[in-house]
Amino acid sequence: MFVTCYYDIYNKPENFDLYSQWFHTVTEFPMILFTDPSLVSKFNFPMVTVVGIPLETFELYSIAHKYNVELPSHRSELKDTKDFLALMNTKIEFIKRASEMVEDDTFIWIDYGIFKIITNRELAFDKLKQIQNMKYTHITIPGCWDAGLHYSNDSVYWRFCGGFFVIPRHHIDTFYDYSKNVLTDLCTQHKLTWETNIWYMIEQKTHGIIQWYSADHNDSIILNL
Repeated sequence: MFVTCYYDIYNKPENFDLYSQWFHTVTEFPMILFTDPSLVSKFNFPMVTVVGIPLETFELYSIAHKYNVELPSHRSELKDTKDFLALMNTKIEFIKRASEMVEDDTFIWIDYGIFKIITNRELAFDKLKQIQNMKYTHITIPGCWDAGLHYSNDSVYWRFCGGFFVIPRHHIDTFYDYSKNVLTDLCTQHKLTWETNIWYMIEQKTHGIIQWYSADHNDSIILNL
C-alpha cells in the first residue's frame, strides 16, 4: 500500500494544482492520502483513500511542534521551517495510521510531489508497479551518502533521501518507537532536525533493520531499488 500526505503548511493554496500535477502520475495505485479535513473534497481519485485528519492530532508532529528553541543553523529559512520539520518527522506515523486501516504486509511512503524530480515518468511508473508486488524483510530506504561522514543536527544529513521508502508491517512499530524516542530526546535536550537525520541515528542504533541503497534526488530514488 502506498502512503502519502498533503498539508498546506506554508499557507499557499495556489501550490495545490502544481503539486497535484506531479501527484497525478501515481493515482493509479492503491494509496492512502492524509490531508487536512478542509482539503478532502479537493481529491477525487478512485484508487486513493483520502483521510482528513488535522496535523495537530499526530503525536510526532505535536512533539516537534512544541519545540520552541533555535532551529538548525544550516537550513533554508523559507523552506525548512518548524512546521516543515515537524511534518517530515511525521511520515512514519502516517504509515502507522495507514497500517491500522488495511491488512497489507508492505507499505511504501512516497512524497506527494516526488514526480517533480523524476524525468522518465513511464519507467518510474513501471518500477512502482513492480515494487508494490514485492515482499520485503527490511526497511528499505534510498540515500545519497555512504555511512561515516561527519554528522550534525544543524545540517541535513543525506544518508537517506527522505522522499521514498519501503517498510514491512512487522517493522512499523519498532521504527515508530525509535522515531518517537529520538525526536523527543532531540526536542528536549538538543535540537529539532530533519527526519533523514533521525533515520540515520536509528540506523546506528538498530544494526540491520534498515537496508540502504544508493540513489539521489532524481529517477534513481525509485529505479535503483
